[in-house]
Amino acid sequence: YETPLHPRGFIFKLVLLSTWSDVHYVGLDGMEVFDMSGRPLRPQCVHSSNGSVRNLPGMENDIRTEDNLSRGAPGSSQRMWLAPFSRNPQTSIELVFEQPTRISCIRFWNYSRTPGRGARDVEIYVDDILVYQGILRQASQEIRPSSGRGSTMNCEAVLFTTMPDIVQRERAYVYLPTAEELVTFFDETGRVDQRWSGQDERPMTCLTRPP
Repeated sequence: YETPLHPRGFIFKLVLLSTWSDVHYVGLDGMEVFDMSGRPLRPQCVHSSNGSVRNLPGMENDIRTEDNLSRGAPGSSQRMWLAPFSRNPQTSIELVFEQPTRISCIRFWNYSRTPGRGARDVEIYVDDILVYQGILRQASQEIRPSSGRGSTMNCEAVLFTTMPDIVQRERAYVYLPTAEELVTFFDETGRVDQRWSGQDERPMTCLTRPP
């Protein structure tokens, strides 16, 4: 594939191929798409192929839902999304716009509440055309959105532009994986991460609003 400049489309899909260590859940604190002027865009809706943990029994009141991803930078809001993780079918998130939309950049805030549940290997599609493959940086528990230290803390930028002002603004947030992180193991069943445990039963998790 070839990463295009300023991809344009109705549906921007993020496919989550693996997590940093968790076999049961995958999450993000936030994501934000920017237009050609570097201004944030708000999608009409956000769809998750696996919904969120709210769809699981006993978690109906959990606040980590996919609609949080339509609100941009998490800041100090403690907004986040968490869902059951699966490889087949693949876990994905779709940002849907009302009209064809051209973008310059996407920012991601990986899941920081339990960093092992953050997304690792990802692909981005625009109207089903692959435009990006890469690795999202694992979040640091030392810099949580709740710390109130700014909307760009712990974020990662994926650039689709060479416009100098946007590149200059985002360059500090571009992540370059190490050689070790770029090594991926495969077997006949698909992608393998040797760090994962053999735990089969999905553990319970819950985050609700205080009364």
